[in-house]
Amino acid sequence: MRRSATLRACLVALVVALLAGSVARAQVAGLYYQEVEKDGRVYVFNTPEKYKAWQESGDMGIAITLISRGPNGETIVAENETAMDLYLFKHNLPAYDRPSPKAAAPSAYPSTKIGGRVYADVTSKEIEDKGTHAKSGDSGVGVDVKRFYFTVTHELNAVWSAQFQSDIGDKPTGSRRYDVFVKKAYIQAKLSPAATFRLGSADTAWVPFVEGLYGYRYVENELIDRLSFGTSADWGLHFLGKTGMVSYQFSAENGRGYSDPARSKTVDFEGRVSAEPVKGLTFAVGGYSGKRGLATKAPTTTPDKHTAQRLDALVAWVADRYRFGGEYFSADNWTTVTSVAKDSADGYSAWFSVGLDPANTKTVFGKYETADPSKDIRPALQDTYYDLGLQWRPNKAFAGSLVYKWEEVEGGNQGTTNGTIGSLVAGKKGEYNEIGFWFVYDF
Repeated sequence: MRRSATLRACLVALVVALLAGSVARAQVAGLYYQEVEKDGRVYVFNTPEKYKAWQESGDMGIAITLISRGPNGETIVAENETAMDLYLFKHNLPAYDRPSPKAAAPSAYPSTKIGGRVYADVTSKEIEDKGTHAKSGDSGVGVDVKRFYFTVTHELNAVWSAQFQSDIGDKPTGSRRYDVFVKKAYIQAKLSPAATFRLGSADTAWVPFVEGLYGYRYVENELIDRLSFGTSADWGLHFLGKTGMVSYQFSAENGRGYSDPARSKTVDFEGRVSAEPVKGLTFAVGGYSGKRGLATKAPTTTPDKHTAQRLDALVAWVADRYRFGGEYFSADNWTTVTSVAKDSADGYSAWFSVGLDPANTKTVFGKYETADPSKDIRPALQDTYYDLGLQWRPNKAFAGSLVYKWEEVEGGNQGTTNGTIGSLVAGKKGEYNEIGFWFVYDF
């Protein structure tokens, strides 16, 4: 044991002696060292390549410099940390402080996120046929959970991920029962910000895009979603991305919406292109073409006759405390794919939101919409809707609004997300009124 200690001491002494020799060059187990004093500075090297380059050019390039740290107050310029450590050790000088290497950040992948969103309300509602003065079965006062979304997102890495989202919601007509749907179930490959592919049930190109700019989906649906001229998710292959000020999405879809993944002879196509030339100002156009999943290969007494088509346009300005926007749609044969008769529809929507305080915790908002849902078959049919509300948002997770909503349908009956509105009496109208509190909670 004593002999081993003596041997180690001799080896250490040998290394120190070699470093401290009159010749400032040492070759110990492949370790290169060279120091040169010039113009009041000491240059220290740890590789022969760097030393040779310095001799030829006089330029150290990237180096470590310690001012007045030499034995006689010289400035030390070292090729790297190892060279500096050897110099200070050789001359018995204090080591220099440098930041400790940061520990490698833990990998963000794989990761799984679980979340949810709830739309609820406490309101007094009335739908009345002004011709017969009959009121709908769901008129009255009550508590309602319009939507409950449960979402699981798994990210394998920066490219591959998958998402599942269930949708629990009520039906505005019929038995008023709650149903559970798979709203989103897709695999995603994000090759770059400009190229993302989703396979399965995912957001469609138009409705979720408008909802994001509108900002009050928990109070009321977007125009074409409210009147069933579009849906927010569908099964298919979706391509989306953003480059510069332009964003886009193009989808090949089943056409029946997320609640009905039925097959048909053809797929439908939906797309959108939007531009944001200045921050907050958005222009967008979109379109849809297909059989809406009604062109089946099985024998049927109602074969498809027409192709449903829809044109969309939008302009919106969204800032910290303000939202202003307008949307227009025009549709052909949306409800007459399997009918001999042709039909068309159009409508527009305008909305606003203004923050009442710098923190934007209180906002006043409103929306006006009007549409002709059946211009050829039922030309007298017209739908008019508006709402006005005051929102309180104390944090990012929760918002509540006091809202009054009104809708009128004349020239017949029209199904909406608020129920079937209209009159059975020719020349009379149907009216919808609702007032109360609407809430959204994200978790």
